[in-house]
Amino acid sequence: MLDRREFVKLAAALSTAFGIGSFPAPVQAVLNKIDPATIPKIIYLQGLSCSGCSISLLQAESPSPLSMITDYSQLAFHADLSATSGKQALKLIDKFISGQAGDYILAVEGAIPEKMPDACVIGHKTFAAYLEEAAKTMTAAVAIGSCACDGGIPAAEGNLTGAIGLQEFYAKRNIDKIVVNIRGCSVHPDWVWHTIVHLVKVGLPELTEDGSPELFYSKTVHETCPRYHDFQQEIFAEKLGDQGCLFKLGCLGPLTKADCSSRWWNGGRTWCIDANAPCIGCASPSFARKKNVPFYRLNNKA
Repeated sequence: MLDRREFVKLAAALSTAFGIGSFPAPVQAVLNKIDPATIPKIIYLQGLSCSGCSISLLQAESPSPLSMITDYSQLAFHADLSATSGKQALKLIDKFISGQAGDYILAVEGAIPEKMPDACVIGHKTFAAYLEEAAKTMTAAVAIGSCACDGGIPAAEGNLTGAIGLQEFYAKRNIDKIVVNIRGCSVHPDWVWHTIVHLVKVGLPELTEDGSPELFYSKTVHETCPRYHDFQQEIFAEKLGDQGCLFKLGCLGPLTKADCSSRWWNGGRTWCIDANAPCIGCASPSFARKKNVPFYRLNNKA
């Protein structure tokens, strides 16, 4: 007989294999009848980041990254993916942000150095200046990854840049713009692409109190974890590699909302708990902020 953990793992694998549940129903419906004339243009700017989220976006499988940036969206600019560079790239960015190129969605990866603006410059203009100008012309803003949403690792306690997320950046300037927060370090490609398609063809998705789509961030990792029954039975792992609930090893699943347990990563092949690693809370607004909350808290007796 399969236990709960094995059943969830098998169900996720079968869903991936047969393409079941790849997109939420509202998004899948519009993908089937998307009008090429209304394909959204995306300007993707990067601040203080490691580009990990961009790399993750290239791991999308259904649809593929190529399909997502040509059939379902038009990626007008991305520093890592665009062929254009130098002055030509700056002219392209300015054309969109000035409003001359029509409607566009602003995608932001990376934190904004609030106390040290010159730490992040695109061409001869600060990242912050671009974001302020874009607020006047963009259709919507999507913060991609923990750094763009809440500051992430660049905002860790003791940092000198005063790194903050896009939503806080706009709030400090009294800019009243809705920012959709796609948290994660790095993000799951589904979370980003599905949200962008939803914004364009369906409208603003239902958001949590933290500004993230309820489609993906409505329940904690803990309550949907395949090891939840171990927690209830007080069967705890004492060291990495042990079976059982990873709570005593610092698992932050109870404080983190994301659908990792059903979404899975790397094309539906695995995820943190399946790899016997505690959840480090990368989809939580408080991720990496405090020195006294390390990613792993190992049992000294191990």
